[in-house]
Amino acid sequence: MKKVLGYMPSDPVVVSKFFEAKESWTREPAWWFDLPIRKVKNNRQGVYYLLGKARKSGFVVLKVPNEFLMRNLRKFDTRYRDNIRLHIAAEGANRFVDERVKSGMDFSRFELKHPKDTRN
Repeated sequence: MKKVLGYMPSDPVVVSKFFEAKESWTREPAWWFDLPIRKVKNNRQGVYYLLGKARKSGFVVLKVPNEFLMRNLRKFDTRYRDNIRLHIAAEGANRFVDERVKSGMDFSRFELKHPKDTRN
């Protein structure tokens, strides 16, 4: 984590490999994240770091406020073991859009462009 962000966050971090199109149920490159709802609820003022392995090297980092996740909870797939299940497009016109549900949320505004330069 310290190599990716430049510091160790106190908020939860979840990592996804880069799923090639042939591995993804949408047949498009994607990242897959499962976020336990209880962790989001217990820290509404905090954030969740979503780290997606980049195609070539490094990581894409999304710093998502838990308040955003709670406010939009009904717009996510939450049917599996009390998790928010995100299937986020890794490339193309829908990059950073959750494609797990029909009206997918756009996570692009949460991308840290230069993670090592950005702290809480």
